[in-house]
Amino acid sequence: MNDGRELNALRAKYRSLWDAHQVIASKNARLTQAGKQPSNEQLIAEQQAAYDLQLARAVLLAEMAKG
Repeated sequence: MNDGRELNALRAKYRSLWDAHQVIASKNARLTQAGKQPSNEQLIAEQQAAYDLQLARAVLLAEMAKG
């Protein structure tokens, strides 16, 4: 059985990564809506944040399935 603290830590990490991704994606969206193109670095940061979020979600779901 999973340690509840471990699961809570994974949930907290997921929420933190979700928030980080939302900030980056919103910033890039606002630039686009203003008729500006986000820089390559900003787009790469958004892609990396999305990847990190996807990985954290997979880990969290795997741990929950062990339950």
